[in-house]
Amino acid sequence: MGSIRNLTPRQEVRREKILSATRKLVASQGFDGMVMSDVAEAACVSPTTLYNLYNTKDELLLEALRGLVVKNYEKVGQRFGVGSWRYLLGVVENGAWLRSAEPEYGEAITDALLRAKPGDPLTQLLFENVRQDFAYSLKQMKLRGELAGGVDPQHLAVILLGNYWGTFLLLNKGIEKSRRLIHSANINLLSVLIASTCGEVKKEMSDHILELRRWQREELKSD
Repeated sequence: MGSIRNLTPRQEVRREKILSATRKLVASQGFDGMVMSDVAEAACVSPTTLYNLYNTKDELLLEALRGLVVKNYEKVGQRFGVGSWRYLLGVVENGAWLRSAEPEYGEAITDALLRAKPGDPLTQLLFENVRQDFAYSLKQMKLRGELAGGVDPQHLAVILLGNYWGTFLLLNKGIEKSRRLIHSANINLLSVLIASTCGEVKKEMSDHILELRRWQREELKSD
C-alpha cells in the first residue's frame, strides 16, 4: 500500500470523510461493487482529491480498515497493556464489538478476506499482523512462567488466530448470532488459553469463563 503523506488539518478532515464514505459503500455495495467515483461523491470531494490520496480501490479499502484496526489496538493497549491474557481477550472482544457495530461492513470484509490470496495486503493486515501480535503477548506470558511446559507461543498464536477468525466466519455464514458474538469470541479464546496455561492465570481465566458461560446459558434459554 502506498504511504500517506503528512496532511494539513483540512486534508485530514477530507481523508476521514473519504474513509467513512468507503466503509458505508463497502457495507451497502460490497467491495466488488464499490466504485471510486461513488466514494468521491459520497465524501463530497473531487475525484482528483481522492486519487491524490489513494491510487487504487485496494489501497482505499485497506486504509479504511486499518483505521478501525489501529483504534482497536490502541484502546486495548491503553486498557490492559501488551503481554497478558487480558490483553489477548481485549483484542478479541474489541474485534467482536467492531464486527457487531458495523455488521454489513464486517460481512463485506470477511467475504473479501475469504477471496484474498496468501501475501495479499488484506491477508497481511488481518491475519499476519494479528498473529504476530498474539505471538508477542504469548512470549511475554511464557517468560513469566504462565504458559504450560512445552507450549510453543508461535504455534499457539496460529491456533488463537484460527479460533478468532473462525468465530467471525460462523457469524458470516449465519451459524453464530451477532448479539452473542462478543461472549462467544471470549469463551472460544479462553477455552484454548486455559488448556495452555498454568498457575494463577489459569485460575483467573477459569473463573472468568465460568461467568461468561452463565451468561451464555441464559442467552440460550431465551432463543
